[in-house]
Amino acid sequence: MLMQFLLFYLFEFSIAQQIGGTSMESTHYDRRLFQQKQCYVPNQLKELYQPNYWITRQLIFRNQHDRLVTRVSSGAIDLNNTRPLGIDQASINITVDQQIQNDLTLYLQVIECIDCPYEVVTQDLSSTKSIELTLNTKFNYRIRIELNSALSCQDTLILYEHGYYRFDVKLSSLTNSTFQCLLTRQRSPNNVYIPLIVGGVILLVLFVACLVAQRFKFRAFLINLRNRVSDRVPPQESAQSYDLQSRAPVTTNNEADTSTATAKQQSEHKMSNVLVPRSKRLLSLDAFRGFTLIAMIFVNYGGGGYVQFEHAPWHGITIADVVFPFFVWMLGTSLVFSLKNAIDKNVSKRFLLKKIAVRTLKLLLIGFILNTRFKIDFAVVRFLGVLQRFGIVYGVIATIEVLCTRPNQYSLETEISTGTHKAKQFLRLFRDILHFPLQWLINLALVLIWLLVVYLVPFENCPAGYLGPGGLHENGKYIKCTGGITGYIDRMIFTEQHLYQNPTCRVVYGCKPPFDPENLFGALPTIFLAFLGVQAGRILAVYQTDVERLVRLFSWSILTTAIGVGLTAGTLTGGPMPLNKNLWTLSFSFFTAGLAFAGFSIMYILIDMLKWWNATPFQYPGSNSILIYITHLVFATYFPVQWQVVDTHAAHLAMGLWGCVFWIIIAYIFYKKRIFVVL
Repeated sequence: MLMQFLLFYLFEFSIAQQIGGTSMESTHYDRRLFQQKQCYVPNQLKELYQPNYWITRQLIFRNQHDRLVTRVSSGAIDLNNTRPLGIDQASINITVDQQIQNDLTLYLQVIECIDCPYEVVTQDLSSTKSIELTLNTKFNYRIRIELNSALSCQDTLILYEHGYYRFDVKLSSLTNSTFQCLLTRQRSPNNVYIPLIVGGVILLVLFVACLVAQRFKFRAFLINLRNRVSDRVPPQESAQSYDLQSRAPVTTNNEADTSTATAKQQSEHKMSNVLVPRSKRLLSLDAFRGFTLIAMIFVNYGGGGYVQFEHAPWHGITIADVVFPFFVWMLGTSLVFSLKNAIDKNVSKRFLLKKIAVRTLKLLLIGFILNTRFKIDFAVVRFLGVLQRFGIVYGVIATIEVLCTRPNQYSLETEISTGTHKAKQFLRLFRDILHFPLQWLINLALVLIWLLVVYLVPFENCPAGYLGPGGLHENGKYIKCTGGITGYIDRMIFTEQHLYQNPTCRVVYGCKPPFDPENLFGALPTIFLAFLGVQAGRILAVYQTDVERLVRLFSWSILTTAIGVGLTAGTLTGGPMPLNKNLWTLSFSFFTAGLAFAGFSIMYILIDMLKWWNATPFQYPGSNSILIYITHLVFATYFPVQWQVVDTHAAHLAMGLWGCVFWIIIAYIFYKKRIFVVL
């Protein structure tokens, strides 16, 4: 039996090492993970070798850099670096005083694993056997030592990369009947954040230099100098943008038919070359979209290996978790400008709905094709994904806007003929909300459906309202309830084979069922986030002065952020509704909408209000976002986009930043060629 277990262990470890490659986890690209396979562990082996099974389980699920405990061995601490540590690894040597004669039990608990139990590492720790653990420094730990099931000592381990530590268990000098635990540093760790700080300072200096150059019109000077030298006539500038000043004229029926036909002809073009005067261009929206896209590329290319640029294990929020919500929010904001003029010109609703359906199908199809770029076995291919979620949200929110919006509903000239003077002032003050009651009712109804199903519908052996990751959460009470009713709906519709196989909860919580972060039911609160983006677009379309717009944008930022935090009871990771991107909780939609309102407002001030910044370089990828998004995934592993580098944070950070620069250059070339790809 022992030989069987050892052979099984070595076989699984070999598989875990050989299948390292690339994968797409929501929007996160990880070149070290290609395809993960789970293997069956006989229950009798789990029970027989329970002290070692926890470590074996972690080895199976992820590659070397993502395991919690990567090495357990006996012997002295290796200060001579004969067994060097890898990225995000630290070594801790646990020794027991010779005066302690009994065997001790060693437990570890991952702090990031909320409501999880301590797990056994070894039950025979003694003065004759020291234990060396190599731990993943992306996580923090609690260590617990017990003698005969009674607590001897416990401590918190906050370790840093390439640090060597010693944890001594001694008898207390006062009573000699109790234990004393002491953590000491044997060799200083690396400061992994130095490359990040240096990179941030360099980017900030470059940004300030661009602002100064723009302020002194340095680019215009160089262009004029080049034109004078080459006798070249300067071309007109071209960009996709948004005309906020135009008003649809009142038309007769014949004129309406003519405008409908014209709009139909224009909408059939697959490329857009829109010539818009500088005064009418809302560059801040393109810049905000471009900034978000570049941030997504940086996250997808590894984020330098920093935990802040990886998705949260389950509850909580990181920088990586904010990127996709920003795109969804901007989807709603842009939708106002793409539909407003067509509706005001009485373009047929049937025609608009047809174009919405076609674009939705295109997004779903492209997203599915991207899911097949690593494996094309249709028996296990993943159905859901980022573009699929984007397509569903776009189809629903755009359909609602087309069906419920009347011509000239955004017009400032709409008269309020009844009511008192104060009532008229109130209606004019909140006309961006009060003019669209049906849209609000439909979107709030979708939110209500999500709340009722999530909090009132139990399933299988799982309670209603469960939002946890299953696995070790709540001491393994709901081990197969990963994602609550949200995960259950996907498993019933798509089956487990067609869902994402490596959810973020697997490393920390050991969750068992597959779970798709772009799940079907989570589209409902995502639609509401897009609707909050529509509200931002209405503010920009209805109000004409910078002060009116900014007061409302910042007010919505404060309001939505407060609601999001309030739903978590101020904890972000707890309360009645924690922030959770995997489930896309309503609190997550509110909170990220607040950040989007604030981020866009800052760019609006710098670019469109004060004109201190001309949106360079983010306007280039922002005006070709779908093209850059698709190509950065398809060519992610090709030279010169990315290549293998040494396994350090500095090298991975430089590679991620280079990937961002590369796609900015590509977007700039398309921008100058006046090529703008739309679906």
